[in-house]
Parts: sequence; structure tokens; C-alpha cells
Amino acid sequence: MRCPQCLHDDTRVLDTRTPDEQSVKRRRQCAACGFRFSTMERPVREEIFVQKRSGRVEEFDRQKITASVQCALKKGAGRRAEVDALVDEIIAALFVGRPKLLTSEQIGDEVLRRLHKFDELAYVRYLSVHRTFENLGEFQKKIALEAKTDGDVV
Repeated sequence: MRCPQCLHDDTRVLDTRTPDEQSVKRRRQCAACGFRFSTMERPVREEIFVQKRSGRVEEFDRQKITASVQCALKKGAGRRAEVDALVDEIIAALFVGRPKLLTSEQIGDEVLRRLHKFDELAYVRYLSVHRTFENLGEFQKKIALEAKTDGDVV
């Protein structure tokens, strides 16, 4: 691992922790300058692609889900650990059976399912962007329907 301070290639691991089942956090120290820093390791899921509504296909990007969830939460900056855990749950549910291709609709639906249980206001914000509504009445009907079915989004 290269030191972010002096760019020296030789660093040693001082401490290793597993904050959750999906990642490893390591505390490191540079052998050259003594600078201490942390790294976070997560497994990379290779060759999983997302088909967008336009038909375009792109590589799966965890950061896009994280950004959309944080946007829906608005003031979710102080809830970083909770957001990371939620995104881990979403990704684990999406990758059951290791699919090669996901649709953006599948991803959005899974985010909606998890957000409804996590934060109802964030769910409504995300719903307004993820689904297409012709008018406010249609949007209100969808919210009322979801409230009756207790969040079983399809």
C-alpha cells in the first residue's frame, strides 16, 4: 500500500478490524515518514453490469446507490454507518445468485423496499425520482397504496 503522505511503497499494518461482514479496516504506518492512515477493503464483484432504461449497459457502481440513498435521506451525513449498512443489505439482496446483468429498475425497487423500512420520508423522496408520475394525484395514490400494503414495493 502506498503512503498518501510521501508516496513511499512500504507500509505496515498496525491493526486490522472487521466493522461488518463485508469489509476489513486496516490501520497502517509508513516505513519512510511514519505517517499513519486507515484503509478500508471491500470485495470487488467482477463483471456485474446494469442495464439502464435507455438500453445502455454500464458497470455496476456501489457509489451510485450510496449517493442516491444519501440524497433521499437529505441530512443523512451523520448516519454514515447506517447508510453503509443499508447499502450493504441492498447489494446483498441484489446479488443473490450472482447475476451478470441487473436492470436499473431492479436496483431502484430494492432501494425502495429497504428505504421504506429504514426511513419513510426518504422512501417518498426516492419514489418521486425512481418512478414516473403524470401528476400529483397519481403520486399521492401510490403513496397511499404503499401505506396500505405496508411497503411491499413491486
